[in-house]
Order: sequence, then structure tokens, then C-alpha cells
Amino acid sequence: MTGEKEKYLVLSDSELTAAIRDGDDRAFDALFLRWYPQVRRFLLTLVKETSLSEDLAQGVFMKLWLFRSRLNPSQSLKNYLMVLARNAALDFFRSKYHTLEADVATPPEETAPERTEQKAEFTEINIRIRQAVKEMPAQRQEVFLMSRVQHLSNEEIAHKLGLSVRTVEKHIQLALKDLRIFLN
Repeated sequence: MTGEKEKYLVLSDSELTAAIRDGDDRAFDALFLRWYPQVRRFLLTLVKETSLSEDLAQGVFMKLWLFRSRLNPSQSLKNYLMVLARNAALDFFRSKYHTLEADVATPPEETAPERTEQKAEFTEINIRIRQAVKEMPAQRQEVFLMSRVQHLSNEEIAHKLGLSVRTVEKHIQLALKDLRIFLN
């Protein structure tokens, strides 16, 4: 059995990708052993929390397995994993921002009884987020608020502001980076 395991460890990324696409779970195990540390480290640089980076990294590999039929062995596996990881971090920050936004928008009498300490922490984080948004350059701030508060698509924002979709995406990316830096 060990020889079978070692066989997979010496396969190239493209060979592993092809095997995973065909549902080979031993190839997936080998790929996980090879790439998990790098994906986790990359996520740690983004989220700055070890346990969260581990959870997000596991989610990246779960998504890789779930959507394995879409894998293309001729494309860079490293790039694919890093894009999945970056998107996982962005999704985390988006959900964190929306949760805080909804929590602050709900009148106190409608909230479930929570510990005073948690309420104070949420309020402090919300104040810090608002302060960080106010300190962003005007156009970045406008794009970010249109995206996160008005829930407009990147295409809608680009059309309203006369920008390219790529410019809107870059503003949102930089705004999320500003928030992450400001909150840490």
C-alpha cells in the first residue's frame, strides 16, 4: 500500500489534476499533501488568523474536489488554488462586513439577547469599518459603498460611474485590502 501512495507523490501537478478530475481520491490526497501548506500560508497572510486560514484552506480543497470535473490538467494548478484561496478570503471578508452592517442596522429591541461584550465588540468593529471607508480615496469609497451598501453589480457600478468593470473590481479589491489592514 505504501508503494501505491508513493506513486502518487511523484506525479506532476498536471498528472494529479487529470487523476483527480477522473475521481481518484488517492491523487487528491497526494495533491492535498503537496499544496495545503502553501495555500494555508497564503490565506494566513490575508486573514491574519491561523485557525481561520486552516478552515478556509480546507474549504478551498473541498471546493476543488466538488468541482473536480472542471479541472484542466494543462492549466497551472498553483494559480487555480491561489485564485480559489483569494476568493475564499474575499468571501469571508464580505460576509463579515455584511454581518456587521446588518447587526448595526437592526434596532436594539429587535436583536436577540447577546452578551454586552459581544455587542460592544460589534459596535467597535462597525465604527472602525465606517472610519476606514471614510479614509478611502473618494472614488474607491464610492465604488465600495455602491457594491456593499447598495448591492449593485460591478457592471452596474461601471456603467453609472463611467468606469471599466476591471477598474471597479480593482477599487473593490483595494477597498477590501484597506479594510483588512485597518482592522488588523
